[in-house]
Order: sequence, then structure tokens, then C-alpha cells
Amino acid sequence: MALAVTAIAAASYTPSMGIFQATYKPSGTGVVTIVVAQEKVDDPTARIVIYAPLGYKATLTQAPGTQIGNVVADVQVLDLGPNTLPLTGAVKADSPANYPAASNLCTPEATHEAVWTLNAALPGQPANPIPVYVDHSTGAEAAFSSVKMTVCFRDPTLPSGDPRRSPNGTKFLDAAFSVKGVFTNPTSAGNQLWRTLFTPYTPGTGTPNAAGTREAQGVVPMPYNISIKRIRKARPGFFRLAGTVNVAGTAPTGVGLKLFAGVKGKSGITFKAVASTKTRKGKYVFNRRLPKKVTYLFVERPPTSIACAVPLVTCTSAIASNAISGVVRVAPPPKKR
Repeated sequence: MALAVTAIAAASYTPSMGIFQATYKPSGTGVVTIVVAQEKVDDPTARIVIYAPLGYKATLTQAPGTQIGNVVADVQVLDLGPNTLPLTGAVKADSPANYPAASNLCTPEATHEAVWTLNAALPGQPANPIPVYVDHSTGAEAAFSSVKMTVCFRDPTLPSGDPRRSPNGTKFLDAAFSVKGVFTNPTSAGNQLWRTLFTPYTPGTGTPNAAGTREAQGVVPMPYNISIKRIRKARPGFFRLAGTVNVAGTAPTGVGLKLFAGVKGKSGITFKAVASTKTRKGKYVFNRRLPKKVTYLFVERPPTSIACAVPLVTCTSAIASNAISGVVRVAPPPKKR
């Protein structure tokens, strides 16, 4: 699986993030996928703090051992070489009691409402669970966020044998983890701003470089949807697809869209982009030749880079979530007798 967000290479530390949801309806509930990423050339990451926007509600009472989602990640294992290795696994709830405040180096002296573990591993290999500490925001952070998620990594650039070194020199590159039954969307329309603070290590020291902390943002329009339908009126040999795009309650002009098409094969339907267009007052149209085989089509507004909005620290990227229409089926024209 290719992750939807990649960091934009510009300096020694340029992380990025994105948020992708099963539903963008106000008050809706569904799977939320959080993507965080950095470049291979970036300094290793020490700490990531993800903030959900005000208005989101979170249920943090899942029983320990419950699987609440899945994770897909890419890492480098420096002891094995420079290649990128893909990892997959489950996201599970754990007991906060397993992470005593007195010995927790990631969040010293802090107790947590919930802990999730990212159990990503190579196929056939045991996972080295990475804890995510989850709390409702308090204090100054409650002014801009509802929930705070914190994860830490060990320094892969320390010498072998240093107990602070990550196992086998494992360096985080990117991860997409989903959770279900946790988040409920805000009740009001608008652009919801997720923030993530990334702090790198000063390489080879095991010491976080606080001055190098960077922010990345994920913008979630709400409501956010793309409608699609086949228009029967089309010139001979063609078909027409049309619909509307709702971005946070607006009907925008100039929003880029892609049309994807695929046919059924032995392993299912493989979609590929076949056309693109832009909206005009929230509307779009695609005119295509009738296919030779039964074809399935959908429209996507891809993840889009936008300007950062009032960052807490230097901001390296801001990405608006994607939206995907339903799927329509188009059959070939009847054979002539």
C-alpha cells in the first residue's frame, strides 16, 4: 500500500501529515486514518504529538487487547542497509497501568487516559509494539485541540550496544494508522485543522533537538463529498458522468478532480486514473467513450497541498484530505445484429 502522504524534501527535517476519514458528515462516526511521514534524508524522529481539532469527541474506554484498527508503515533498518521495509499490523488498546509515569521516558511523570499500540511487523515476524499515549487535551493545548496523541522513537543513529538505540537501528519513515469507534466528528461545518508536532534527534546523541521541532497540518473539510451519476444524454458512442463537489458547505470553482476506471480481473478490480478536470461552481462533467468491457468508475479529489494556517512552530506542510465518490458501472454498447 502506497501511503497517501509523503514528506516534501527541502531541508534536514521536513515532516508531513494527513487525515483521511470514512465519513466527513458533521457528527458522523467512522474510521479515521492518521498518516505521518518524513524523508529518508531527514534526521531521525524522536517524538510525534498529534492534536485532533476542537469539536471532535473521542471514546477512550476500549478494553485492553481490543483491536481498534490497523497500521501500515515504512522503516529503514540501518543494521541491514538503506532499503525501505514495509510493515503491517494491528492497532490495539492497552492498559495505561502497563506504562507507569515514573519510568515513562516518552512522557515523564504523566499518566494517561488510554494507550494504543502499533503492532507493525514484517510478514512472519513478531511485532515490536510502539505505544501511543492518548488523552483529552488540557491546559493551553485545550485552546486549539480536543485530543492529544503522543508517540516516541529511539535514536537509530546511536552506536550498537547503546541501550537508548532503536532495535537494529530501526528508523521511522512513515506510518498510516486507522482507528474505529474512537472519534465522532464535530457538529458544525467548516475546515477542521489537525496539527502534528515532530521533534527530531540530534543524530548520534540520543538527545531530542527541541529547537528543530516542526509542525505539519492536516485539513479536513466538513461536510465533504462528491456525488456521481451517469447522464443518459450523450453523443453516440460516448457516456457522460456528472456530479457536484461539496467542500465544507461550499460549491467551489477550480477544485481538481481525477476520474478512475477499472475492470474486473482474477484479483478484483484494479483502478487507474484515466482523466482529470476541475469544478465550476461545484459541478463537474466527464465525457468518455463507451468501454469495450464492463467498467467501474469513481471520482476523487486527491490529497492537496495547501498553505499552513497559523502554525504553533515552523510549519513544513499542510494537506487537505481527499474525497471519493461512489462507484458507477458502465456497460459496453449493445452489439449490432
